[in-house]
Amino acid sequence: MNRLGEAQLLSIFDPERVTRLIQIVAPHLAGAGCSVLHIMPLAWRIGHIAMEPHALWELYGESHDRMVLLFPDSRVAPHSLGMRAVLDPYFRIQETNEPGIMIMGHVNAGILNLQGLTWYQRGPSGVLDDYIKQLNRTGARPRHFQSAPAVRQVARTFCEKRGIADSDRVVVLNVRDRNFLPDQTMHFYRSADIATYVPAIRHLLEKGYWVLRLGVDGSVACPIDDPRYIEVWQEPDYTTMLDPGLIARACFGITCSSGPEAVFRVLGVPQLLVNCVMQCEMWTNPGDRLLFKSYRTVDGGKPARLAALLESGTALHADAEAVERCGYVAEDNSPAEILAAVEEMDATIGTHETGSPDAERFLEIGRAYQHFLEETGHPRDPRTLTAPLTQFAYALPWTRLSVANNSSNPDFLE
Repeated sequence: MNRLGEAQLLSIFDPERVTRLIQIVAPHLAGAGCSVLHIMPLAWRIGHIAMEPHALWELYGESHDRMVLLFPDSRVAPHSLGMRAVLDPYFRIQETNEPGIMIMGHVNAGILNLQGLTWYQRGPSGVLDDYIKQLNRTGARPRHFQSAPAVRQVARTFCEKRGIADSDRVVVLNVRDRNFLPDQTMHFYRSADIATYVPAIRHLLEKGYWVLRLGVDGSVACPIDDPRYIEVWQEPDYTTMLDPGLIARACFGITCSSGPEAVFRVLGVPQLLVNCVMQCEMWTNPGDRLLFKSYRTVDGGKPARLAALLESGTALHADAEAVERCGYVAEDNSPAEILAAVEEMDATIGTHETGSPDAERFLEIGRAYQHFLEETGHPRDPRTLTAPLTQFAYALPWTRLSVANNSSNPDFLE
């Protein structure tokens, strides 16, 4: 997709295909007022079905009467039923089984305004970049979707069957391991080992929490046998309706750089992101904390410094090979680091943070990098059809590092 020639690009948006697109969504465009249309070829991935519609809602929800999303056919590419239920009150959703139509959704072709229709054709990365730009421009903090009644009820029933009372404290855990898309090694950059989470999980259980772990078939089982630890996807009554309902029920989440973190984000549920990787478009909420993977230089294995890490372009990439070409490798957090971050999250959840020199230094470095992206940016292949990233979301003023991040790498902010 990133190496199409001019003739191929024109064929994607040929008049017959664009006409067919309008025919497919026409029932949702009828009537007075303004509509915005966004094509979502990656709606089958829970992170995209959460973050892209949320960004579109924030960008256009107040100025347009209807927001229309075009999904791939769910019979071929099933999506999260729970997130679909969350979206239904906000959007009109149409599905199509025509791959030629969906392929348009990947391309950063721009934004077309014509006769009451805004065709938002900035692609998956473009919509997030534009949303972060709006947050910076307006100074607003993110708003959040409401969890749908049907989603809350499914989660309530699931909890009641297991003796989880409304007053019980719940932490929702997600750990992405190498059994997720194992044939696609590029994803291993964002994976982690569940065994390294065991001390942190035991700490939460000892504190009286229930720990509910989300996952997919094939996820590596955690070696913990405790009635208050549940691997949700293994349960006989599991359904994809459950994930956002349990997240909405949680006191906080322990997540990583994987799709479910986006559900916490758009529902406004605090989360601790451990084994987090550096990415431009992943914004946080004020109650969130970040514990990055330990980055080291390829040459010499020295601990990375944040400014140099960003200047290398590492945050533009989501795979290990590209990051290595930038001069770095990423190591998973240790059990001690994860435990320290979880203890901090447990102790500070719901409290008001006054700030610290480390927090301000982190933001200072981030703001400098964002200014660079806006003014100059990294060299870019002109044939690339995805939207260029011009915003660094971790520079938003409420972003906070976990104390464990600086303890494990005291030179990170130098």
